[in-house]
Amino acid sequence: MPGLVPNPLQVRATGGPGFVLTKQARIVARGADADEVGVLMAADLRPATGFDLPVVAGRSTRRDVVLTIDPEAGFGEVEGNPEAYKISSTANGVKVTGASRHGLFNGTQTLRQLLPAFASSTVQVNTDWTVPAVSILDAPRFSYRGIMLDVARSFLEVDEVKQVIDAAAAAKISVLHMHLADDQGWRIDITNSGRAADDDIDYTALTRVSGATAVLGNPYQSADGHTGFYTQDDYRSLVRYAAEREIEIIPEIDIPGHTNAALAAIPQLNTAGSSHPATEDEPVAPHNGTIDVGYSYLDPTSEVTYTFIQHVFSQLAALTPSEFLHVGGDESHAMTQRYGHEGYVAFVERALAIVHGLGKKTIGWNEYAEAGLTAGDGVQYWAGTTEHAKRAVIEDGAKLLVSPGNTSYLDMKYHAKTPIGLSWACSGDCDVAHYYDWSPQEVVAGVGDEHILGTEAPLWSETIRGVDQAEFMIFPRVLAHGENGWTAESRRSPSDFAARLASVGPRLAAAGTNFYDGPQIAWSTELAGTDAAVSAGSVESVSVGLLAAPGTKTDGTTVTVDEVDDADGTGGSTLSAPLTATVDFGDGSPPASARFTASEPRDSLHAAGVYAVTAAHAYESPGKYRGKIRASDGSTTRFTITVS
Repeated sequence: MPGLVPNPLQVRATGGPGFVLTKQARIVARGADADEVGVLMAADLRPATGFDLPVVAGRSTRRDVVLTIDPEAGFGEVEGNPEAYKISSTANGVKVTGASRHGLFNGTQTLRQLLPAFASSTVQVNTDWTVPAVSILDAPRFSYRGIMLDVARSFLEVDEVKQVIDAAAAAKISVLHMHLADDQGWRIDITNSGRAADDDIDYTALTRVSGATAVLGNPYQSADGHTGFYTQDDYRSLVRYAAEREIEIIPEIDIPGHTNAALAAIPQLNTAGSSHPATEDEPVAPHNGTIDVGYSYLDPTSEVTYTFIQHVFSQLAALTPSEFLHVGGDESHAMTQRYGHEGYVAFVERALAIVHGLGKKTIGWNEYAEAGLTAGDGVQYWAGTTEHAKRAVIEDGAKLLVSPGNTSYLDMKYHAKTPIGLSWACSGDCDVAHYYDWSPQEVVAGVGDEHILGTEAPLWSETIRGVDQAEFMIFPRVLAHGENGWTAESRRSPSDFAARLASVGPRLAAAGTNFYDGPQIAWSTELAGTDAAVSAGSVESVSVGLLAAPGTKTDGTTVTVDEVDDADGTGGSTLSAPLTATVDFGDGSPPASARFTASEPRDSLHAAGVYAVTAAHAYESPGKYRGKIRASDGSTTRFTITVS
């Protein structure tokens, strides 16, 4: 059975033949919103299978996949969990039942993992589309299983964020925390609509000025960060896209520190009490693209500061369906030095009152827990003393969001040779095992599951440029972190996780998702055929298949595990010997030796991409020919060539 990540609560192989997905299959949707989930699943599977997979209502046949939303369907020990689902697969069909839309969506992601890895392919392939005979019951440990993207220091375009959302949704991540403003840049359009009568701030300057800035090259990354910003329509589109995939977007505007981008754009904020008092020569703070922290702050004694916060967070609240807005609150070092602990706490409490007045709960980094929180607010623990976070949880009724830097921060180098990333929170071996082998309930002593909101893995972008590098640092570590948020402690095992994760690598490769295919995992390989059309009588290099083999390299005729500890480090693989293949073109000619061409060769910032399997051949006569690839590891697949 394929490895399932995160590990479900109950998985039972029922024996007998499994369900075979064919071109006659339909997706039968039952219950309100089940058709929406069916449409998403069909869209995910059509490119790889080439099947129509119509989404219909009504009676089902043994060829169909039945998707049902029914909170009364009986979910045993996870009864009442809205994310619960169950799967039953036999030769007579597949049934996925969710307690809610979210539960059903979770179930479809598990169903995709039960199919061959190339179900994630963006191109049509030939493989055995069989779901094993199995019974699954599942629901998550925590409802909040998050990832954070720091788009403030280095911007990600809308389509890049959607790419991350797609890969995160497949792993049942439920929250995307977007860090939208920091010292280096401001990424969300704030309009002047709805300004208070005495407010003369031009909020459009936030993106006009600081949407055009980013982090600069630094000792850890020579390239400058990417600039840009999201219009409010862009942001709404991301919120909708994520919500369709059961991911909630929580935006962050970090205050009172990490605010140089705001000070660089808004003259009125540059009061005598701010980190940049205006002068005739410098009416606004100069852009600071360094990776320094703690130097900037808003003036806690000026009413214009709170006018600004009220307007910005009012617009953000209107754009954001989530019950939470993230207010940051971390690393206000210079402000605290100037105004003392009391000044910082007074600022935070006034800012929280503004956000609460908008009908939202707040989340902030653990420093902000020094202020008085309200029941239901979130404290995101990342580093330092746990004292204030614990007090806020036990006394104020806040909830703990667990993000300890040493086992959660995805921008840490995997190892000393990783060309991007930092190492202050984790150094040495920071591969996937390190991000798995920890327990959320042990981060803050005395704070158990009943007080925990969930887990989140942040990706800071001091050294990250573009989605390719972001994915490389995120995957597979977020899969380990996410299982901490999904799977009960009793069901978690590092060795079992490594074995299950091995089959996820080919899925990521087939989907075109970049990741680190390092040596800790013996990554599986998977072969699929691809059809082609050629002309009779001419020798052509025909592409007849695809091979997903993370952790490997090719010289063109063999695929081997990357065991050379050079700049990109070594890889891992189940291959025990160099892999070769032959191609039988189905016309009676002798098998030809296959060649392998990587879509993305493995290097220090890329996993081994999918290999195209090709061979040179000339067909003498027009017709359709059924061929076969035989790999030296025993795997085989078929293809069809149409000769004209």
